[in-house]
Amino acid sequence: MKNKLLNSKLIILLFSVIFIAQAGYAEEDDFFSTGIVSDNVRGLIKPVERAIISSEIAAKIKDIPFKAGDAFKKGDLLVGFDCSFYRADMASAEAAYKSRQSVFENNKQLLALNAISDIDVAISESEMQVARADRTMKAIRVNQCKIKAPYSGRVIEVAINEHETVPADKEILSILNDRDLEIELIVPSNWLNWLAVEEAFSFMIDETGKVLDAKVSKIGAVVDPVSQTIKLTGKFAGDINGVLSGMSGTAQFSKKSN
Repeated sequence: MKNKLLNSKLIILLFSVIFIAQAGYAEEDDFFSTGIVSDNVRGLIKPVERAIISSEIAAKIKDIPFKAGDAFKKGDLLVGFDCSFYRADMASAEAAYKSRQSVFENNKQLLALNAISDIDVAISESEMQVARADRTMKAIRVNQCKIKAPYSGRVIEVAINEHETVPADKEILSILNDRDLEIELIVPSNWLNWLAVEEAFSFMIDETGKVLDAKVSKIGAVVDPVSQTIKLTGKFAGDINGVLSGMSGTAQFSKKSN
């Protein structure tokens, strides 16, 4: 009799545990389905603009004014090359073009006097155009002797030293725009029933402890079918002084489903 009573109590206890566990899972499911604040939505801060600056010509590096960590402004010189050879080559191409241009102009005058054939004029014109194209190509090379900043930002890393000779397409330094940062987040896909662009959230940065306001700027195009999550991109709504690319934190959403 005692064994039967004990077994009955064990069965009741087992069903109670199962019921509590199911209730817990249901509550968790409801937590994600309603979109209530979540404390475990992790985010990574990334730059909107980041670039690896490579050489477009083979030449000796004359100047790299900014080193790793330095800030620069849009239009500042990032890399300067010793382009004595390219400038001399351009001067030669300029002289050749002017010579061909003079021949062509002279031949046109001779044609007006019937002292030369149309073919001779056409040939001199073609030679002038070839010389002009060559001059343009050499001018482009000279313009590539200076690499200027496409935007304001900071230097991440410098891979080459001054006075080194580099080939074309050699990586020299990497840069980023440190004033235009975004937050990459991964959230449950069933949040899409209430989540929208411009949705406000707060973001607490692990490294500094600061809590900053942000908004959803983009929602991913696809849902991960395995994890049932979707990628979001957020933008800070206020001042981001002291915020660096690579910092991470926790996002907190407060909007609930309708």
